[in-house]
Amino acid sequence: MSINPTSNGGYSYNTILPSSSSVSSTASSAMITLGSQMKPLLSGMASNASNSNLLPNGGSSNTNLPTASNPAVVLAGPMGIILHGKDGGRWIQFSASSFGDAQRAQEALNTYAFPGRRNLGYLFAFESRRAEVMASNRVPQNPQGGGRSGNVAEVGAGNPIATAALPTSRRFVPLEEYERQGIFKSRGGGPLGINDGEAAPMTTMTYSSPWAPILNANANYGVCSTYPSMLVGPRSIVGEGDDNNIGLLRRCAAFRSENRFPALTWGSPHDGGSIWRASQPKVGLQGNRSMEDERYLWAIGEEAKRANLAADARDEGGVGGGSIRHSKKAPLDFLRMLCGRNNESDLIMEGNNSSCMLKIMDMRPKSAAMGNRTQGYGYENTNNYRGTTINFYGIGNIHAVRDAYQKVNALCLSSNTSDLQWMQLVENTGWPSMIRLILSASWQTAFHVHYNRLPVLVHCSHGWDRTSQVPALAQLFLDPHYRTREGFSTLVEKDFLSFGHPFHTRCGHGEGKNEQGGGDEGQLSPIFLQFIDCVFQIVNQFPDYFEFNTKYLLLLSEHIYPCRFGTLLCDSEREREVVAGIRQRTYCMWEYLDSIPELINPMFDKTASSKAGALMMPLPMLLRNVTLWTDRYCMYGAKATTPCVPPSSNHRYSYPPVYTVQCPTEQPVVLHTVRNGVEGALQRALEDVEMWKGTALAALTEVKELKKKGQASEQNKEEEGDDDDAS
Repeated sequence: MSINPTSNGGYSYNTILPSSSSVSSTASSAMITLGSQMKPLLSGMASNASNSNLLPNGGSSNTNLPTASNPAVVLAGPMGIILHGKDGGRWIQFSASSFGDAQRAQEALNTYAFPGRRNLGYLFAFESRRAEVMASNRVPQNPQGGGRSGNVAEVGAGNPIATAALPTSRRFVPLEEYERQGIFKSRGGGPLGINDGEAAPMTTMTYSSPWAPILNANANYGVCSTYPSMLVGPRSIVGEGDDNNIGLLRRCAAFRSENRFPALTWGSPHDGGSIWRASQPKVGLQGNRSMEDERYLWAIGEEAKRANLAADARDEGGVGGGSIRHSKKAPLDFLRMLCGRNNESDLIMEGNNSSCMLKIMDMRPKSAAMGNRTQGYGYENTNNYRGTTINFYGIGNIHAVRDAYQKVNALCLSSNTSDLQWMQLVENTGWPSMIRLILSASWQTAFHVHYNRLPVLVHCSHGWDRTSQVPALAQLFLDPHYRTREGFSTLVEKDFLSFGHPFHTRCGHGEGKNEQGGGDEGQLSPIFLQFIDCVFQIVNQFPDYFEFNTKYLLLLSEHIYPCRFGTLLCDSEREREVVAGIRQRTYCMWEYLDSIPELINPMFDKTASSKAGALMMPLPMLLRNVTLWTDRYCMYGAKATTPCVPPSSNHRYSYPPVYTVQCPTEQPVVLHTVRNGVEGALQRALEDVEMWKGTALAALTEVKELKKKGQASEQNKEEEGDDDDAS
């Protein structure tokens, strides 16, 4: 079958996103490299080459080709192809019978791996559902805007998403999720008072919710194109009129990078504790100000304060409704134990910082935030933002993340790594320290929300990388719902997909290094993989609090780059829903993960987890147990780091689990490891139960024997007494 990868024939199915100067490139080159020895052979071999069946339309049986991790393709000599994967520095080498076959295979691979931003329809995610979508296109379309509410695309000639194909379900439905959080509920303030020493009728003071939905202002993505269509803001600002005070919101957005004004992502249903996210303000060297932005942040602090007063009134029996004061504030010694001397002066609200109404957490190093002032940006001046304090958390930017990731991959894949200095070499990559910084910032965010009941505003530069990682991890600590499979998928869709983490730009989906129109290779960075690594650290330390296990995270991490599903494609909710029609044209990754029973934690108790509430472990415990995710980074390593063979059948239930390595000339070598210890621990527990059951039965038998002996002894004494009386 002959393939012409350079012509799309005007086929609109493959036309997805408009070209952009800011699109990313791949981590490896897609350019054809021809050696000098190949040039004289080029014309003759190509002219005599036969047609190739290497890549039929719609994919190949070889999963290492179009469905691999978006590989870059380089011709390696006259008869070979080397595929360089972006994910982890892996490469695969193939040979061909002729140079013509190799060239055509290379062109076909470029077509399916690097179709370009305008032709993402060639990616496997779209190809896998092409037949279904094309068949549905024969169904007459609704000329008013598509056959489904929420699909705001215009149906007409040239529109690639005009289809009647059944869309996959959304995990994050904004109004439903925020109602589940309970942030729109009125806050009760307790009974109104007492009447002659007796309780008054059950009349209570109620306070409206401090937060209100923004339904109209960004419905068409007019205020911020990278935000979701529905947002949440302070009631005193956005609750005025049907337009959500859109004029103030526009002026507030204009003062923030990429128009990403402060928006709520999680809130407590009981008090004012909440998590907000935004981008850096446009302060500049001149110290610019925005009265609307200052008013907006002041309103957040005021609404949170009012909610906290209502919570205090409820806890104390209401206004005049009780004589016994009740405080839920944790003891200082307990809070100090949790902090472990990490930023304790800021976390424990005493003295000068007790009047803080809004906590601003800037994820950048302060030097980077100050440097951005030269470009017209910067950070908030707390002298202008009343009732706020600001701290910097020193998390590196996308370039630092990419450099550390490349170092840790090179270390894990190298065959010359010193095993005696392994831990030191891992630390020298800088990757574990980045994980600790992100976990620390996330834990401190959750601490301020849970214990200090503060609204926390998180931002970095543009508000879509570090600002997606930290709030999402903080919500894992705070909300047990997000520790379930359904909740975790909702969390990712909310804080990464809907709030505009640029997956296309950071992962380089479908983009080649030398594609016309260019692209900035420096925009590539494994931000989402770093987030999954942080989640792994928490699940690895506290597995019983999560419905999913580390295998779930491993499989999720393997589907960031392959483009098998459309879930992680595009840069924003608008691009997915309006421009590309991702849910109508691709399969859902979450449905695939949910279909695999091996990814479920058998020890998880959903009811107990919900009752446990927030997962707030001591911060030193969390940080000191950060480890390298060897299952992920050493998966294709040159040296044995993790067990690579299944347990032997003879030792299936032993503890620690026993793995065997068979050598052709020797007896099997038994390797002991603590991996997958849940099964062994369960077996040990069952054996302990049987042991104690046997002990208890033996003790019961002994007690019965003693009772019999005692009864016999008493009977003998009675008989002897009767004999004495008779004599």
